Amino acid sequence: MYSLSRRLALFMVGMLVCGGLEAALAYWVVGARGVEGVAYSVLLCAVPGLLTIYAGDLLKHADLSAYVVLVGTGVRLLFVMLGMITIGAVRPDLGFREFLVWLIVGYMVSLALETWMVLLPSKVEAVK
Repeated sequence: MYSLSRRLALFMVGMLVCGGLEAALAYWVVGARGVEGVAYSVLLCAVPGLLTIYAGDLLKHADLSAYVVLVGTGVRLLFVMLGMITIGAVRPDLGFREFLVWLIVGYMVSLALETWMVLLPSKVEAVK
């Protein structure tokens, strides 16, 4: 029995914890540019995740959770790829170690968190 706001908050807390751990490791490995890359990666992965969780709540009554996860994965991939290309064009000094490796980790964590949040039972389902 999780409300939409609680699922969104849990997702963001998970992403921020992941981003914090990544930022500490990135600073240790490559310095401040790594932390900047982590910030971009968390932002690129959190936005489509929040949208997918919201869409999953809207379509919960039709029991379309599996389709929401599938479409959400596609939306996330498109959003992250466009963001990666944009950041690569604007900040070419952020290479693999400064940005892409953290984007890959953030992508996987956000996908897992998003799927978990979409598949959690909502308050509407618990009442039935």
